[in-house]
Amino acid sequence: MYNLTKRLKNKSLFFTLATIMLISSVSISIITAISIMNISKKIFINNFSISSTKILKQIQANSSDLNDKIISTINTVNNSWAFRRYFSENITDPSELFYVTYNLQQHIKINEQLLNDNYIEMLLVGKNNTIYISNSSLLTTPVSVVKNNVITKIALKNPYRVLYQYNNHGFTSLTKNDSAIVATKVLYDQLTKSPFGVIYMTINEKVFKKLYSNFTTTGNDVAVISSNGTVVSSSINNMIGSKNYNLLNLGKEIKKNHIKYLNITLNKKKCIILSEYMPIYDFYLVNIIDTNKALSDMYNTKQIILICSIIIFITFSILFMVTRKTTAPLRILVKEMSKITECNFNNHINLKGSPEITKLSSSFNYMLDSLNDYVEKLMLAQKKQRKAELSALQMQINPHFIYNTLASIKWLMLKGDKEKTGSTIDSFISLLQNTISDTSETVTVEKEILNLKNYVFINEMRYGEKIKVNFHVFPQCNEYKLPKLMLQPFIENAFFHAFTGDEEGHIHVFISEKSKNLLCEIIDDGIGIDKTELSTLFLSKTSKHKHFTGIGIKNVDDRIKLLYGDKYGVSIKSKPNVGTTVSIVLPIIL
Repeated sequence: MYNLTKRLKNKSLFFTLATIMLISSVSISIITAISIMNISKKIFINNFSISSTKILKQIQANSSDLNDKIISTINTVNNSWAFRRYFSENITDPSELFYVTYNLQQHIKINEQLLNDNYIEMLLVGKNNTIYISNSSLLTTPVSVVKNNVITKIALKNPYRVLYQYNNHGFTSLTKNDSAIVATKVLYDQLTKSPFGVIYMTINEKVFKKLYSNFTTTGNDVAVISSNGTVVSSSINNMIGSKNYNLLNLGKEIKKNHIKYLNITLNKKKCIILSEYMPIYDFYLVNIIDTNKALSDMYNTKQIILICSIIIFITFSILFMVTRKTTAPLRILVKEMSKITECNFNNHINLKGSPEITKLSSSFNYMLDSLNDYVEKLMLAQKKQRKAELSALQMQINPHFIYNTLASIKWLMLKGDKEKTGSTIDSFISLLQNTISDTSETVTVEKEILNLKNYVFINEMRYGEKIKVNFHVFPQCNEYKLPKLMLQPFIENAFFHAFTGDEEGHIHVFISEKSKNLLCEIIDDGIGIDKTELSTLFLSKTSKHKHFTGIGIKNVDDRIKLLYGDKYGVSIKSKPNVGTTVSIVLPIIL
């Protein structure tokens, strides 16, 4: 058991790779199969929707032909003087009545083809309660009931339009048991503009069904819905005459948003909905496609599983043999690499094998050499950094400055100004504590500003208050850290070199956060620096004017770059007789 465990441990990489390959092969096969099926499904649905859209447009075109024939019949009746007299006058003379009815029959002959259809019937009701039926059927609904029917009332409210309305039965013996779409129109005298009757073109629902019956299949149904939600015709018989606001709203949505089709779940079935609006009838022609039924014959699931299994077996077998051969030298390489002790960068590995293994071995040896060089350079850089820091911190207190400060304190005491004497001594003590006693290399912005304020206060006591120093620090910057005595050399330079004579001047210290960096700016309105002198400031590591420290501008800049990188440092802009701006960019450190 122990030997088996040891062997498995030694070959853990091989078994890991074998497991990953098996999982990958299975996953890729499954994902590929599903992706192909989904792509095929999308292509099928897209092509199917295009075909269905063309069919819907063809159905709409065929329905327009039916409408043209009905409009032609209605216009014939409306323009016929014989129909107008027959429905508006009470003709008692038999010969006159025969003359009118004969002409009436002659006028309607041009529409014989439509009226001879057993599924389309014309009923006219005049204002004198006279009726006319286009075939030999009998009126089974009283005239008064016809006049008070809902479709008649709606027609009278829209007298100048041909309206298509659903009725669950016709008005004659031929249509009384059939669902029908009734085209209604109020008939008007063209001269007097007065109505003389109402025409009812009763169209059996089967006429509409003929328009699309050749295009419907299992899972592919059509419904014609009126604007009030009534299904006036459908390939699904139990839907006819019912209200279906869901399909109506879907049809309206497709029309409004100009969508090709909608994917929805209808009655717990995934369906594709296509729709065309029929403005002539004010109907929505809705095509309902059952996705599962439409795609049922498209895929052979068993065949797909079998093909994927064969692909997985072949792929895994090949990868298994290749991996086994490849991992053998890798195990040797891992064993040799594990012998390298920590911090020993001279233990080279020379392994022979495949080009890849040889390359890996030589690359590892090259990495050891590079790492050795890097460590040496890093140690050298650290030495330079420490040297720069020590140079920056050396001679932090200039003896001459101390002498002058003590002399100023003595002068203030002799003058008897106890308050200024005490304040000067306090500032001097605080400054000595923060520069001599405090050995930390970085301080907070708040503490650095306090040191600067003490330094400025002592100078004001010594030289007067002709130079005003203002500090502007963003509150969120107070806790950020920066190298100690980083700003003081620039304040000192502004004090003793930016202003000559007795004129007044201003020094502004701005500390803010910009572009995720700490920006420190010292701005004065002094005499400025010309280009030649400005270019020499970064050449010398020590300042020529030692009023407080011996830290030169280049020393400060080098120190920043060594600590934080080349993108940080000091930049100076100056214009003679205008002033100087010193900008110090530091990283944000808490």
